[in-house]
Amino acid sequence: MIADRQPSRRRFLAGVAAGTVLGLAGCSTPGTNFASYSTVGDSVDGLDYAGTLDRARSAGYTVEAPFYVNARLRIGLPADAPALTSRFGDDARVVLTQFRYSETRFVEADFTGSEAPRLVIFDEELGFEQPFRPTNLPPDDWLREQFALLFPDGDAAAFVADAKEVASRAEENYVSVSVEGTPDFEAVTTAFEARAAATTTSETQGDGWITLTYAADGAEFGSFAVVVPSAQIGTRDSGHRYEIKLDRAGGFRLQVRLPAGEEMPESEYRAVFREMFEALGLPADRVAGYEFEYSPSVW
Repeated sequence: MIADRQPSRRRFLAGVAAGTVLGLAGCSTPGTNFASYSTVGDSVDGLDYAGTLDRARSAGYTVEAPFYVNARLRIGLPADAPALTSRFGDDARVVLTQFRYSETRFVEADFTGSEAPRLVIFDEELGFEQPFRPTNLPPDDWLREQFALLFPDGDAAAFVADAKEVASRAEENYVSVSVEGTPDFEAVTTAFEARAAATTTSETQGDGWITLTYAADGAEFGSFAVVVPSAQIGTRDSGHRYEIKLDRAGGFRLQVRLPAGEEMPESEYRAVFREMFEALGLPADRVAGYEFEYSPSVW
């Protein structure tokens, strides 16, 4: 194991997943500036993802796929656990796994990068500028138990020792330790399901980001963040670019792009999106109820 202090992607990716950081602009050409009308997002049950993309191509729309959140680069690790693939499909990928000791202290396993997995330990009672210290760590026995569950072939005692060493000299408000090993997602889901009294699954909004949360006694104790493939469907009308970001879980959101600072009638873009929905087999009657937010510029 190699101790490190790289910042977690947790907050960044969570923002991307909610569409609050990059939105559909994350799929556009870097450096371009444009105005837009966009929706927060919606979802439809029982979506025929492959069939919808086929209908898009048949209608003459452009289809760019696959995306993973807002990038073409595949992230995470295969969700090699029946409890995950049965819910999210064989192409689902795990990007984060969380083990929560208390309301404020938890460990997050980060699989978002191409480097070795990282275990990041947080204590949310710390302020942004307060450095993490060994006293902010969960108990040793609890840390060893979670590590052994996720990495059964790893050295749990060495991980705890590394975490303490990094915490003793930390300058950030978290501790991050790299781990050489293969995670056992099946073991984790089995343990989580045996303990859970309730599970919740977040809805996607076109990026394919899903959070599966486990709770017992009214408190969350663990979760998986999973990504499924998504696609961008586009067309041009009267010089404007219309885009539907659609994921395999049935989430989608809409955006129309136009020159920076330009505006257009609401009836015009609603009519185009309704036509696209009808061609794709999506519920076209919903378009009338969507709220579109206008942004005069990306910058």
